[in-house]
Amino acid sequence: MTRETLFVFTVGTCLMHGLVSPALIYVVFFHPVWLPEMLPPTAEIVFYGASLIVSTATLLLSAVPAAIVERLGAGLDVAMRVWLSGAAIITALALVARGG
Repeated sequence: MTRETLFVFTVGTCLMHGLVSPALIYVVFFHPVWLPEMLPPTAEIVFYGASLIVSTATLLLSAVPAAIVERLGAGLDVAMRVWLSGAAIITALALVARGG
């Protein structure tokens, strides 16, 4: 698998986590803090924004082990696989917590 394909799968996994995460309800609850006033606080906009915030946080959090592995001397391909694995583990935990 190429690096680009691994990255696309990693981003897709993080987007999935943004939809099923238990943390999503907390981000939705705090929408007055992060939602710009120029946008109407409709349910669709709040959910979409909260999902993007959780997805981005997942992408960043799952990159930490990959950065450590790469810094320890592993190649970029191995680091990309670790990144995808980290995102998949976080998403799997969210699915188990959700009951699905």
